[in-house]
Amino acid sequence: MGPTITSSIPVVDFRRQSMVLQWNSVNGTWIAFDDPPALVHGVALIRAATPNICLFGRDGQLHLQVGSDQYSLTEDSPRISWTRGTATFGLRRRFTVESGSGDMLLSHAYWDGQGDEFFSWLVSRAANPEWRAANARQWSVGVQPVVLRSS
Repeated sequence: MGPTITSSIPVVDFRRQSMVLQWNSVNGTWIAFDDPPALVHGVALIRAATPNICLFGRDGQLHLQVGSDQYSLTEDSPRISWTRGTATFGLRRRFTVESGSGDMLLSHAYWDGQGDEFFSWLVSRAANPEWRAANARQWSVGVQPVVLRSS
């Protein structure tokens, strides 16, 4: 699935919340801003191992990008979840994105401590259709980084 949004988007880094990034939505990469803008449009999880992940609002729609793959998040689709692996005593986790019809769009395995807090944060909030809609509108317009950091 190719990117539908092809621009740079200012976002907050999930782990280093004092850092504002310029997210490149074409290939899922980023650079730090020398002079951060006043408003940001989402939050990104930057990791040493790929893929980088970003959740952002654009044109009234919430988007999830994993690497170069983008998914539009409507009120109830796609479904986002994460699970613990039983054979690894819960240390291996899996983040999944499924279409409304149940087709697997993304399955990403990772070890505990490598983004768990972002995935659980995202899954818990994205389960609420009202949260998706409200943040799609709010983040599309842009929010001050300090407001996004506190939510």
